[in-house]
Amino acid sequence: MIDISAHITSILAPLNLKVYFNSVPTGSTIPDQYITFLEIIDSAALEVGDVEVETKRLIQVNIWSKSNYDTLVKQVRNLFESEGFERINGMDAPKQEGDSHFNKVLGFVFFDEY
Repeated sequence: MIDISAHITSILAPLNLKVYFNSVPTGSTIPDQYITFLEIIDSAALEVGDVEVETKRLIQVNIWSKSNYDTLVKQVRNLFESEGFERINGMDAPKQEGDSHFNKVLGFVFFDEY
């Protein structure tokens, strides 16, 4: 089984953006664009003789931007799909008063073999 945090961070490396696993940036200087992600679910996808040999992993990726993020969303989708992830959903999270960034949420599934 792969280290999902390291794997996703390496997938997103070509974007040259800050990437945060299961957290958000803190402090007075928050980047104009950044990405957060977390694993929503992992479950057995394939078992042989009561031994799990493949895990289904659902990953949520949040793309944060102060400006239009359409190009960045396409880049993220392309990077994930080129690594064998399948996009299962996407949505714009509602921007509320006081929010500094727009937020696009993407869901991906990945099958991890042992």
